[in-house]
Amino acid sequence: MDLTRVNESDLKYWIEATQRFDSKQKKFEAYNLLFNEIENEFHHFLREHRNDINKISAKDIRDHLLNRNKPNEEVYLHDAIWDWYNTEVLNDGDKTLGTKKNYKKSLNHFSNFLKRAKLKNLRIEDFKRFHANKFMTYLKQSDNKTGKIALKGQSVNSVIKNIKPYFSKLQQDEAILSNPFHGIRATEKKIHKPRLSNEDFKRIVELDLSNDLKLDVYRDLFLFLCFTGLSYCDATNLRYEDVKNGKFQLYRKKSNVSTRQFFIRQSWKIILKYEGLTPESRILPKRSLDKLNLNLKLIAVKAGISYNLTSYSARRFFRQSIHQSGIREALVVKTLMGHTRSNDMDHHYFLVDDNILIKAKKKLQKHYKKLLK
Repeated sequence: MDLTRVNESDLKYWIEATQRFDSKQKKFEAYNLLFNEIENEFHHFLREHRNDINKISAKDIRDHLLNRNKPNEEVYLHDAIWDWYNTEVLNDGDKTLGTKKNYKKSLNHFSNFLKRAKLKNLRIEDFKRFHANKFMTYLKQSDNKTGKIALKGQSVNSVIKNIKPYFSKLQQDEAILSNPFHGIRATEKKIHKPRLSNEDFKRIVELDLSNDLKLDVYRDLFLFLCFTGLSYCDATNLRYEDVKNGKFQLYRKKSNVSTRQFFIRQSWKIILKYEGLTPESRILPKRSLDKLNLNLKLIAVKAGISYNLTSYSARRFFRQSIHQSGIREALVVKTLMGHTRSNDMDHHYFLVDDNILIKAKKKLQKHYKKLLK
């Protein structure tokens, strides 16, 4: 809608009560026709949005009446969300490679849904909660024709979790009024995964791999995670310069939360085994996470363990070992595990210093020594 600036001298013809110009001159008649058009469109807009008018701002109404949203009308959601992935997600230094891969998998699901539902040319602002619910239903259903496998509740929520930030950004940028995925969540069926027992841990340690050096490396990596509770990404990124007087402190890649602890004797034994053999001053050899988890399955079979081992099994085992070592102070546990302490009032008053961490180290060391007798 083209607007013409009104000269200040013309304002003497303006009538506040009618919100129109009182003059028969052609330019004022043109102004009045424009005002009539805007007023009609305003009433039409109110009728069309009568059920959600409380969510609409004055700016939204203004932009609609002045057609300020028109330049974005041809921006399709399918293309825009991939642009967001390529420009923002891929270039986000705080996201790990694995996290970026998970985002891509989620976007592939979303892209396939838009294609199957014939919504590939849907505009960003036209994607509503109705569509979000349909997407969740799509994820939960299988399709024999395409070979699509139905996802379980936990996987569905993981996909939605990676799609939701894009719409949150649109909402913050005032491109949409609300996030259509807000409150959209699939029901999760709780699955109790087997935990690594002390007996099975001992079987892994005692497993003879002298004729299989490849698996021996993966076992060492797994045991190091069991002794420290670190994620695989954080452990393999540790370098010698990160270790001071037998202690390391790092910010977890996944959450950016600090974790501190002294290496126990069992951890040092693994570190010394690879001293001088790893590039980039890393304290451990680096392998891909996929290969680690694959080879852990082989180790489990050889050790007579009936359930799958993963890198996360090691972190859960370390948490279990903290408890069995007699370490009960919540802030000490959170420091060792790298859990956030922002909601814990004690962290304002209680300092987990090196003396406390050394005591924790001795308890853990004693526990593992007793366990591996």
